[in-house]
Amino acid sequence: MPAVHLKIGAVPIIIAADSPRLIRLFADYFRYYDPEIEASADGRECLRAQDAIAPLVIELKMRRELPPREKLIPPNAELFSQTGVIGLWREKIEDQSCGSGGRFYFDLNVAAFCVEPCLNRATGLISPQALEYPHILANTYALFALLLLLRRRNLYHLHAAAVVSPQDELWLICGSQRSGKTTLTTALGIAGWRPVSDDSLLIGFDGEAPRLFALKKYFHIGDELLARWRELDGAARRHQYLDRACVRGLEFFGTKRLAGRSFREIDRIVLPEITGDAQSRIEPIPRSQALLRLAEQSMFFQLWPEHTKKQWEALTKLTAEASRHRLLAGRDILDDPLRAAEIILGTRRFHRTPGK
Repeated sequence: MPAVHLKIGAVPIIIAADSPRLIRLFADYFRYYDPEIEASADGRECLRAQDAIAPLVIELKMRRELPPREKLIPPNAELFSQTGVIGLWREKIEDQSCGSGGRFYFDLNVAAFCVEPCLNRATGLISPQALEYPHILANTYALFALLLLLRRRNLYHLHAAAVVSPQDELWLICGSQRSGKTTLTTALGIAGWRPVSDDSLLIGFDGEAPRLFALKKYFHIGDELLARWRELDGAARRHQYLDRACVRGLEFFGTKRLAGRSFREIDRIVLPEITGDAQSRIEPIPRSQALLRLAEQSMFFQLWPEHTKKQWEALTKLTAEASRHRLLAGRDILDDPLRAAEIILGTRRFHRTPGK
């Protein structure tokens, strides 16, 4: 079975598939990690032999239609979380070597995954309907399974954007889906800042010291911004899905090399909210509020107490000296992306708010 090989945070990853289209899709999705394509399973064994770290393996199988849920998910599995159409079930297994790991099942209507973190593997069944929006398959469905495997390897997800200011400060922009992360990141990039990610970061460690780095991939920029902001006319677009386009943001902003760096601390945190008001405004918030938002926007944060504790400690250390603000984003930023930098830089007038 053909497979795509890559490494994220020094962890080797193999994505095998029985469909050439899926292989091409994931090679493109992980293009910033210099993926290699092996023609057969022999390459998988070669990678295991060469690498001291056991790889994470995701095996994808095309199916004309998915089995009914009762055949996909064991009756003893319990619903762990539900986000929109995406359900996650957890099956406890009696295996001392897995500790509190268990086995997990994603039911996504058009695709389904069984994830076995203690065995470093996931298996996905993919229907033709899932390929109607191939980038959603890669960026959401399969990525959920990968992030679950990475969590057990002490690589923790953070749903946030990151941009480096002209003063070389790392600004973290954190919020839920459609809160304005990509809009603000792109606007700051137009103003001369250096974006490294528009929505996904990872927390890893050097010994006990936490480090933050980008999960490198396409920027997902809304069609409205691409139509409004003429400064984006030269941005190369790869995929179109729903009301967004996948844009080669790292090339456009010249930050491919910067996106490969690790950061030891966060200088400033901004929590954006789209208000619909005419004018944007910014206000300071307590550190405790900012930390809670970061935790809320971390995939699987509550899974496995030992990892929850370790990730919380990492977030606390990374943000120890950061200033924290909420940006109430209005229509003025849509009218003029340069307004974003002017408003953000107004945070210098505020003092840090003591937090618990």
